[in-house]
Amino acid sequence: MLTAPPYLQVSEATAKNNISKMVSKAEALNLELRPHFKTHQSSEIGEWFREYGIQAITVSSLKMAEYFADHGWEDITVAFPVNILESQLINTLNSRINLKILIADPSVIGFLESTLHAPLHVYVEIDPDYGRSGVSIHNKVLVSDVVNSIKSSKKLTFEGFYSHAGHSYKCRGKDEIKRLFAPLIRELSGFKNKFGGKLCWGDTPSCSVLEEFGEADQISPGNFVFYDWTQTRIDSCSYSDIAVTMQSPVIAKFPERMEILVHGGAVHFSKDSIQNEGNTLNFGQAINPKNPEDFSNYLKSISQEHGLISCSEDFFNNTNVGDTISIYPIHSCLTANLMRAYHTEDGKIIDHFGSGAPF
Repeated sequence: MLTAPPYLQVSEATAKNNISKMVSKAEALNLELRPHFKTHQSSEIGEWFREYGIQAITVSSLKMAEYFADHGWEDITVAFPVNILESQLINTLNSRINLKILIADPSVIGFLESTLHAPLHVYVEIDPDYGRSGVSIHNKVLVSDVVNSIKSSKKLTFEGFYSHAGHSYKCRGKDEIKRLFAPLIRELSGFKNKFGGKLCWGDTPSCSVLEEFGEADQISPGNFVFYDWTQTRIDSCSYSDIAVTMQSPVIAKFPERMEILVHGGAVHFSKDSIQNEGNTLNFGQAINPKNPEDFSNYLKSISQEHGLISCSEDFFNNTNVGDTISIYPIHSCLTANLMRAYHTEDGKIIDHFGSGAPF
């Protein structure tokens, strides 16, 4: 029995094409691709990466690392600052796999030294002016102190530097991404040249666009496997590269305001949005099947379950109550996390790390 929408549909062919392109790029630039699995969070989709030779991955939590370790992945970086309350799980995973974690606060070094059962590989997380987490790229004294503390530890092995330029998501166009990236990679390359270790860089816009990564050894983008509507605005991809669409049923039509009500709200898409050129909010880009180049149809507002789509006349007139429409998510990572499963175009359901959890 087919599942009724709303559900998240994935194009296996498009996702695999995205994987293939990023693998080829990394190989051409002599970079190790350690893809971030926080986007898809699926053991089956993880196997798609193995088809292209990927053996080491990145995740966003220890629990996610445990999930993928249970599915045969043996080299995993947890790209989230170490949580000292999870020391037991750190020790358990460190005994099973080649685990790597991030240190963003020097105060955790002593704690790890006293609680680890075996040596552990760690990256120093560098904040590249993003302002989220990590040691500031400008605080060279603190960077030096942290690295030296790790190198003098009997339980920690210095792996190198990890940095995520999440503010690249605010860029609009390839040139803007290049301007953001250039000074950051120079600074990070300087750290690597001074202290040794590897340099891992990870964000989809820069990894999709750039052809020069300085002294970087590794890249760990995640969103690229699916992409989303935001990435088209950044110019990281074209809309044909987006591998996931929300399938949302039409519940009602309002001709007086040229709007369509769909079953698809914040619990499906998330609250992430971007601004259209007219400064209206866009929570998802509806696809006009008769004219894929018609980009005037968008999810203008969402509540918990409801979504209102502002429509062109053509899209409105050719859409009926009971139809299912396809919508590109604004942020595929959050949408996938909320939906917790994927439906293929031929009706197969693909698992997710959160599958079976209550909504």
